[in-house]
Amino acid sequence: MQSHCDLIIVGAGAGGIGAAHAAKKAGLNFCVLEASHRVGGRGLTEELAPGVPWDLGCHWLHSGSINPLATVASEVGVHFEKDLPSRAFYMGGEKLPPQQQSDFTDYMSAQWLRVSDSAARGEDIALSELIDYESPWAPYYCYWQSLMTSEDVDNFSALDLFNYEDTDENWPLREGYGELLCRHAQKLPIELNTRVEKIDFSGTGIVVTSNRGTLQAKYVVVTVSTGVLGARDIQFVPELPIATCEAIASLPLGCYNNFAMLYEEDWPFDEDTPDRIDYSNGNDINFAFKLKCSGWPYIYCAVGGRQARWLERQPLEESEQMMMGALVDVFGADFRKKITRFRASAWGDDPLIKGAFSASLPGNSHQRAVLAVPIADRLCFAGEAASERAFCTAHGAWQSGRDAVLKLVV
Repeated sequence: MQSHCDLIIVGAGAGGIGAAHAAKKAGLNFCVLEASHRVGGRGLTEELAPGVPWDLGCHWLHSGSINPLATVASEVGVHFEKDLPSRAFYMGGEKLPPQQQSDFTDYMSAQWLRVSDSAARGEDIALSELIDYESPWAPYYCYWQSLMTSEDVDNFSALDLFNYEDTDENWPLREGYGELLCRHAQKLPIELNTRVEKIDFSGTGIVVTSNRGTLQAKYVVVTVSTGVLGARDIQFVPELPIATCEAIASLPLGCYNNFAMLYEEDWPFDEDTPDRIDYSNGNDINFAFKLKCSGWPYIYCAVGGRQARWLERQPLEESEQMMMGALVDVFGADFRKKITRFRASAWGDDPLIKGAFSASLPGNSHQRAVLAVPIADRLCFAGEAASERAFCTAHGAWQSGRDAVLKLVV
């Protein structure tokens, strides 16, 4: 590991990888320090069964047509789907007729209008203050929004949600998002198992201390999560500016976990079964199931917010029973026999991340821009939390990392 360089990048998730490619293009002498044994951060692809990849973290190329990682995916040979999936809503075990499906769509549109009207008034309030709770669709809407932000509707800013640049194009990656990031990181100077403990920017340069020694650089870009920053796992000398500390505290990580249910048959459903099912019992059980996952034989589901936190603390069987109960409602009791494996992520338990992605607390949507402001012209924070228009996404982290390098040294 070199002792002097132009730039040190802390973290080899999507933000660190984006920063590294920007540094490489600029011709800088740089290195990336990663505490884990792997690259990718919250992008992690494992095998659900031999030859069956599934993502424990990042799953879609969000806003696909404007997502720069779609181009990267094509360059590194990772395939993605653009087709819109067929979709049906089930209230309990009953598939809703077309008119009620339309009512659901109208409710979602009306809720978005409430958000946009609030934003036009300059309000930065919790989304919970804008929801029509009299509607039977409200429980599912709250669940759905917890997937967008990894927090519950009372705990994130509606204005932040409005600021997100969404083209409603979510393209799943056949080989996996984690695999995409791994391929994109090849040939970059990344030092794994290197945990940064202190960053001293009190002098004219910066001294970075890790479990493997001390390095010096002109500039440092830090791309670790706000969970790690908020826990003060890295010491900064001098202390970070108050504005930066407030930004970190205002952008805490929520909880969001992925679930996969493996089936052995190629397609254990009727031919007319849709690709996706929205399920609600009208109260506290709400799930979005993806039945056709890039041609792989498993069902995908995700849970966010307080429910995700609670399930993460329970035995895995609790999650399996809840989700299987919903699927049995739709497909009948024999469906249990078709599932051969159930798996879940647990990002809140990862000590190197400490959660899912950042949710801006009500009244704090402006803090993403504050977090991205360089400090002393040589230290900058990057990652999805520092992205104003693509937070909670891998491509937002990637762009933020790139932008941080450009701010400091180009």
